[in-house]
Amino acid sequence: MILSSFRLRNFPEDKKDQFPFTLPLIQNLEEIEFTQNISFFVGENGSGKSTILEAIAAYCEVPLAGSFRLEDDESLAAANELANYLRLSYHEKTRHGFFVRAEDFIGYARSLKNQIKELDKEIEEVKENFTGGDINLTLGAIEGEKNSLIDRYSADMEAMSHGEGFLKFFTSRITAKGLYLIDEPEAALSPTRQLSLLSLIIEKVKKTGSHFIIATHSPIIMSIPDSEVLYFQDGTIKKIDYKETEHYQLTKNILDDPSSIMNILGSEENEKS
Repeated sequence: MILSSFRLRNFPEDKKDQFPFTLPLIQNLEEIEFTQNISFFVGENGSGKSTILEAIAAYCEVPLAGSFRLEDDESLAAANELANYLRLSYHEKTRHGFFVRAEDFIGYARSLKNQIKELDKEIEEVKENFTGGDINLTLGAIEGEKNSLIDRYSADMEAMSHGEGFLKFFTSRITAKGLYLIDEPEAALSPTRQLSLLSLIIEKVKKTGSHFIIATHSPIIMSIPDSEVLYFQDGTIKKIDYKETEHYQLTKNILDDPSSIMNILGSEENEKS
């Protein structure tokens, strides 16, 4: 594994009125230990799981798989601030890996497409303006860089379906032992593609010993054997069994008895009223 635990050190009183320090989870956070190479952050929207995941990414300075550097992405300003008060313990330090959200993928695909366009433009400029020496040596270096990008990512990831491109990204980027932080990958993946991602993660853990921390609502994704579920609820984080999660129980109830969904919806409406 890469990380062994995380906690927060004391932060100033004047921070307690600023997000994300207003979250009960942040104000109550105790040290959390990692015991498996695959860790899931699970909980309702607003429970703080994405905030913690983003802060870990900022602290570890892993690359953001998007069109911005992590420290320059305005949507991660709160995470960067929280990272200043985060304390992580490591089994092994590394900057290999990445942090990715489903919405970052579109920016990443466009960035790659622009890189290929720029290399095409550079090739044409060399052909038009080259005046001496071996042009093949000059073109070879540029074309080699372009072909490397295409071989690794395809010529146009935007032309793929979202799920196909997302899986291609994971296959291309998860290449060595590292820390991989993934926020709600199910947003871009069908159930079948989710299973493909599971297979890839299991393979990479076995071959490289990488550490994956994944925030998810998907009972499919969190079903990986030999993983751990960190459940974010009521301002706390606790470890629970996969089958204890509301995500698993609710999905199982509906699959076992599709008509039960009306009872579930009725209960929710009664709670609202």
